[in-house]
Amino acid sequence: MRFTTSFLPLVGLGATLASGSPAATPAMPTVRLDYSTVVAATGNSSLGYYKYQNIRVAAPPTGSLRWAKPQWPTTEKAINNGSLASADVSCQTSEDWKEAPVMVWTYGGGFSGGSKFRDTPEGLFSISKDFIAVYYNYRLGLTGLGNGPTFNHEGGTSNTALWDVQHAFEWTKKYISAFGGDTEQITAVGFSAGASQVLFQMTRFAGHAPQLFNRAYVMSPGFVPGAGHHHAEEFWLNVSSAVDCNGGHLDCMRNVDFAKLNNATNDVVKKYTYQFQPRVDGNFVADTYEAQFYQKNFNFSGPLVITHELHETNSSPWAGVNTTEDVAKYLKIFFPAITDDIVQEALRLHPESAYTSPGLRFADMKQSFDLTAHNLAVTQTLNNHTWNAAVALGPATHGTDQQYYFYSTYQLSPSTGNPTLGGPPGGGMGPPGIPVDPAIAVKMQKYMLSFILKGDPNALWKNDKLYWPMYDEKKSDSGTQLIFNTTFTVGPNDLATEKTLFWNKALWY
Repeated sequence: MRFTTSFLPLVGLGATLASGSPAATPAMPTVRLDYSTVVAATGNSSLGYYKYQNIRVAAPPTGSLRWAKPQWPTTEKAINNGSLASADVSCQTSEDWKEAPVMVWTYGGGFSGGSKFRDTPEGLFSISKDFIAVYYNYRLGLTGLGNGPTFNHEGGTSNTALWDVQHAFEWTKKYISAFGGDTEQITAVGFSAGASQVLFQMTRFAGHAPQLFNRAYVMSPGFVPGAGHHHAEEFWLNVSSAVDCNGGHLDCMRNVDFAKLNNATNDVVKKYTYQFQPRVDGNFVADTYEAQFYQKNFNFSGPLVITHELHETNSSPWAGVNTTEDVAKYLKIFFPAITDDIVQEALRLHPESAYTSPGLRFADMKQSFDLTAHNLAVTQTLNNHTWNAAVALGPATHGTDQQYYFYSTYQLSPSTGNPTLGGPPGGGMGPPGIPVDPAIAVKMQKYMLSFILKGDPNALWKNDKLYWPMYDEKKSDSGTQLIFNTTFTVGPNDLATEKTLFWNKALWY
């Protein structure tokens, strides 16, 4: 795992850098941390911001640190010109800028793919350079999701992907002021698995851990939390056997070549019905996060925006589900411990008459338990005092909105780091080739930027976009949401339903 802090608008990093630190490269500003000296890798004063690329925020998770909690990096003697590690920070150049708001981006990819190199913030900086953007990587696949009784008994740290994200926010709290950032104005922004990462941080240790950020902009949080110890144990032992580490002994598994480990993991995922997701471990993940929100076990008091696509996954039939019996079968695949009475309740809440095929019926169930139900859980936990939205643009499938939020007419010089192993590079992971209306994209970007800068999506550019009411503002039974469509409208929330509440109770666990 390599971390990097990414874009400091010229505002943050540049401000501190330009204030007297001798730069290794005369043309580029420098930031001195207590363990490393970093030089901006790209950007300039004409553009209005610099990018400090591939800053190491944690020690390399290799050898004995594979499946261990992230450790702080050791002192780096070489000056980091963007080629040493993997976090990026972008900031302004203004020498007068102090305490800029900070956006910390967490990418999606189903916890097995993705990277900080996609969905970069150039389009946002085209509108405002008054903030700092931090992009980082976290461990994916088996190295980030190792779990199970034998794994833990051997001394492994479960769900290291979640520990990595916690560490990235701790790094931001500790060091972002060196780049001009305000540690009291940190906004966590995430999509899909990255949005779930944000929610995991709110509920980590059953809500008994310090709050890491002040605001959250959460888009389509994706997480399938159904498998327990038996599932995790089988998965770990099958992979370990495939790489000649029979019994799953950690000392053996830590010495397996990463490519060999990754290939074996992918083979096991294809062969069996395992779900590559974070799992309840009684520690960092005390319970599934929707259950923790439902039971009020969380620690977050800041403002929150949470959005979903109208057709996250329910516009196409789920492969392999061809009969009513298949619907029940697949519920048991996703939730091995589910009981027959809960299966029947799921079938009642998603009646056969409402769908044209069993595959579409199950796809709609999965949209609820994997994605949209999470939104209502968070909203109700925060006493309905949140900004909610539904995306109805184009196909409105998972990731459509990312093409708009990160729309840009240019891209800063390409990052030189390697994409994260374990899956295709990408942050948004949205459907490719969607035609984007620039005017709509800029409006959506202004909502996000207004929230990052002021904690309110309505605070800035008021004349450029429709007023976004809070969920509870109109005092309606169904709640209120903004609908991102070609005209932008306000309407009732479509998630305030009996079936959404059913999935949030996690009765299948």
